[in-house]
Amino acid sequence: MPISHQRLVRYIYHHYIGIIALATILSVFAGFFAAKLAGNIKTDFADLLSDDYVSVQELNRIKARIGGIAPLMVVITSDDLDAAVSFMQVLADSLEHSLLISSVSRLDSKKNLLEKNRLLYMDLEDLREVNRRLDEHIELQKLKQSPLYFAFDDEEEQVLDFSDIEAKYQQDGAVVPEQYRQYFITKEGNGVILRLYPAGLTTDVAFSQDLIDHIDQTIAAIGPERFHPSIECVYKGSFQNSANQFTIIIQDLKSTALYSIVGVLLLITLFFRQVIGSLFITLPLMMSLTWTFGVTYLAIGSLNMITVGLFAILFGLGIDFGIHIFARYREAHRRGMDIEQALTVTVRYTGKALATTAVTTSIAFYSLLLTDFKGFSEFGFIVGTGILFSLVAMVAICPAFIVLAERLRLVIPIRKRSVLWRTGRYPKPWATLLIGVVITGYSLYHLDDLEFEYDFSKLKPAPPPNINKGSLPQSLKEGRSPAIVLTESYDEAMEVVRTVEAIKAANGDSSTVLNVKSVYSALPQDQDAKLALIADIRALLDREEGLFSESERAKLDSLRPYLDVEKLTLYDLPADLTNEFKDKEGNILNFVAINASVELKDGKDAIRFAEEISHIETPTGKTYIASSSHIIVAEMLKVMLEDSPLAVILTLVVVAVVLLIDLRSFVDTLLVLTPLLNALVWVVGFMYVLDMKLNLYNMVAFPTIIGMGIDNSVHIFHRYQEVGRGSLRLVLRTTGLALLATSLTTMVGFSGLVPAIHPALTSIGVLSLVGLGSCFITSVTLLPALLQLRERRTEKL
Repeated sequence: MPISHQRLVRYIYHHYIGIIALATILSVFAGFFAAKLAGNIKTDFADLLSDDYVSVQELNRIKARIGGIAPLMVVITSDDLDAAVSFMQVLADSLEHSLLISSVSRLDSKKNLLEKNRLLYMDLEDLREVNRRLDEHIELQKLKQSPLYFAFDDEEEQVLDFSDIEAKYQQDGAVVPEQYRQYFITKEGNGVILRLYPAGLTTDVAFSQDLIDHIDQTIAAIGPERFHPSIECVYKGSFQNSANQFTIIIQDLKSTALYSIVGVLLLITLFFRQVIGSLFITLPLMMSLTWTFGVTYLAIGSLNMITVGLFAILFGLGIDFGIHIFARYREAHRRGMDIEQALTVTVRYTGKALATTAVTTSIAFYSLLLTDFKGFSEFGFIVGTGILFSLVAMVAICPAFIVLAERLRLVIPIRKRSVLWRTGRYPKPWATLLIGVVITGYSLYHLDDLEFEYDFSKLKPAPPPNINKGSLPQSLKEGRSPAIVLTESYDEAMEVVRTVEAIKAANGDSSTVLNVKSVYSALPQDQDAKLALIADIRALLDREEGLFSESERAKLDSLRPYLDVEKLTLYDLPADLTNEFKDKEGNILNFVAINASVELKDGKDAIRFAEEISHIETPTGKTYIASSSHIIVAEMLKVMLEDSPLAVILTLVVVAVVLLIDLRSFVDTLLVLTPLLNALVWVVGFMYVLDMKLNLYNMVAFPTIIGMGIDNSVHIFHRYQEVGRGSLRLVLRTTGLALLATSLTTMVGFSGLVPAIHPALTSIGVLSLVGLGSCFITSVTLLPALLQLRERRTEKL
């Protein structure tokens, strides 16, 4: 027996108190950092892509200069619209000086601006047409006053008419009374909308939560029922979505952790038929988890939408090591060995298998660090680290707890059961392989039927029940998630606007661009030329007023207020129109916003939108980068689809190499890999039968299945090597039974994700359960069948 095992066990046996004390101190220290992760969960898809990408760097610049341009909208509905407006005004006054809010927009000032400066906002050609008609009419009236003028009998009377031009610029008929036209009214006309521009970012989950809480408290303090009992307030926008996701994730974390811990403890207790066994397996595991998440905080600093459920997963995974350790210790104890001897045998044999599986699995997960998709890379780092810490805890800390429990006589004595030592062959290996081949063939046949879920709305939690009867008008929906292009001047901004408009025109109906605007888009174009025309029209009317009839003068009098205009600048625009173009300090910025004409919750449309406008090359040779969360998502989606095959291949290659080093035989390595490869194919078949789709989140389950699923085959093969030929029944009754317990505990850990409210966590849980179940079945059926057939072939030779 190697001296290293004896020394390790002897040291643990004689210093178990010190080992437990040291582990506890490390756990308290690591737990301090691990606790901080709960408050730093990133719910934005954009956080799943590496910062090395240009679009991510540009988005970071946008966040630094602008903050969040998407407003949080408070929809206030009531049976009494006057009461809703009054409450909105009071709420706006209360929030106007809040440190969490940069600006408040309560009016739809664009209507008033357009009305007052309608001639400036007309097309230049239409204004020239007005001037031309006036000129022609005046010339005609002068001609009529000439004594030489002669009118024919059939000549129609020339009437000064601008009705066709007026119709072109007539605003859509208001569906609400005139007194409410200055406000943003709900689509149903039963409420008013207050737009708030927060000082923080939607990606700052803590800020979003504080913002929503602050507004809730403000509304409660005002008391909307004082205005009208039917007043209801609902928030809409990305800040509300961020806060809602954070709340749901925290709820899911608590529920999945509780479910996993209780479920795993119950299974261990039933398996070993004693409560104390579950305790000194669980305590070392909890220590290893605090080490894992403490290191995660120091190395990464946060959790994302994929890694947020890893506590439950690692709990179910790490407990496997403890079950193998304690099961083998009990088996050795049944044979009459004392505590130290039993632990030595356990560490030597089971510890070796555990080391192989742990190193194999952790390296497989660490290989995911080579991918650009943070959903894979950060998941791989945390799980790989967690597995190694779990190995250390179960090989060093768990035996220390066993010694402590034995010294305190807390472990129930075990009676010797000879039935455990009966050997035997695996029955009907050919039938087993035939069934396996049929299932594998069926799954391969439906491989092409596997689909990917591009609809991101199905990967987010459903919004809370909305009892508010008001919805946003289309004009407010259009600008909620624009792509942003940073520019430095008016000329640059307008060049980008013209270029994007040209791109839209060139792509025609296939374009994904709805509109493009900068803060300058709110200003009339060609003001100098228009002002010159307006001055000509004003002078013409003043000079030739006597040439018009009474009815014509009445029309012209209604036109005169619009002739008294001056050139508009940014600072002449109402604050409501410039709020979305201001930085955190309230300064108006030069940037361009591009709105999509397609639903960006559809991944395919998001990719089309990104491909059309993410890189804008202007006629002057300059290149501008457009970025937004949706563009990041589109790029991330492409990266993830490219990285997924790489992640699966990497984990398979790493697993194969480590197994080859451990087993030192190509044939043995292939035998151990066969159950895993078949299980992966079976997963495809189950997904087809269950009508499941791959998505942005559950793709990470495949590297997980590979990294964790190989454990079963390694343990079966190592135990078979230990006890020799003709022992497959013994292997399945001992190691196989332990594998059943470990597989069930791991699956219980993942099953905690299934009832989660967040669909992303649910999808990971369901696919992982299917994969891990398949891996267990193939390991205890296909591998023993293959080993049995190899035995028969050897006997014949």
